[in-house]
Amino acid sequence: MKRFTENKHERKIISAKLIEKKAADYFSIPGKIPTPEQLYELVFETAEGIFSFEVSVFEYNIVEKGMEGTLVYQGCKLISFADRIKDVH
Repeated sequence: MKRFTENKHERKIISAKLIEKKAADYFSIPGKIPTPEQLYELVFETAEGIFSFEVSVFEYNIVEKGMEGTLVYQGCKLISFADRIKDVH
């Protein structure tokens, strides 16, 4: 999904460990759509606390629980992690 608002948060770079991967069904309009959309979330542990980000199915599948590396994020957007998820903009 393309966002049409500017992310004004500061870009942060920290060391992180992927501690959980979550996939869930999401009904955008309850009762109207017979098949749900999938939501994917990655949860990271850092020295600053726990952070979670909604990601694409590709980003979800390319990383494994327990991986460690540099996490780059801006606000609620994951920009890159380790050598697996890269910013393509």
